[in-house]
Amino acid sequence: MTEALETFKAYRSFGLKGEVRDEGGTSIDLHVDREGHCTGTYTRAHAVTRFVIIGDRAWSAYDDATLNDSIVVAQIVGPEAVAAAKDAIAKARGKYVESSAAELTAQTALSLCRMDTAYAGVPASVTTAEHSNPRVVDGEQRVTLTHAVKAGEVVVHVPESGRPTPRGIEFEIADTPVVVDVYDADVPVDPQKPDAPDVVKAKDVRGLYPFPK
Repeated sequence: MTEALETFKAYRSFGLKGEVRDEGGTSIDLHVDREGHCTGTYTRAHAVTRFVIIGDRAWSAYDDATLNDSIVVAQIVGPEAVAAAKDAIAKARGKYVESSAAELTAQTALSLCRMDTAYAGVPASVTTAEHSNPRVVDGEQRVTLTHAVKAGEVVVHVPESGRPTPRGIEFEIADTPVVVDVYDADVPVDPQKPDAPDVVKAKDVRGLYPFPK
């Protein structure tokens, strides 16, 4: 398990696909590297958001389900919020909303885009570990290695034979369980900044977020 964890902690980039079990549950599929690049999608209640992060800037493209949810939330606030939401939806539909990367990655699921901090709670080595019986995943025999930590458990899924390359990992961020597959390790991440005509500034579509952050 130590070799698997050392391998995971040494990656310069990787893809993650799985679930952040926050309130309501968030499915995530992203590619991230240590240079401040991250791109992918996250899904909440069947509403899908595409995102791109380059350095300190981020761009999010919301699908219709996400935009329509803004109306539902605004109705709780009042008529002015509903009007603002409708105006913001018209501006944001089919566009990327530009914001700071810090604002976007403040969400637990999107914090996975910060390799310098998100995985700090994953140990680089262990002194004890338990393993499961092998099972077949994607045509490969795998075992589950588990280490108890103060806050719960860290789990790594590795091939039964050969090098213990991490195929999946389970850990917690601020008491929120994260269960993800690991793929495309050390594959370059090259997110593309959206073209200017396809971008609106977050300050111009504040009606999408009727509650103060």
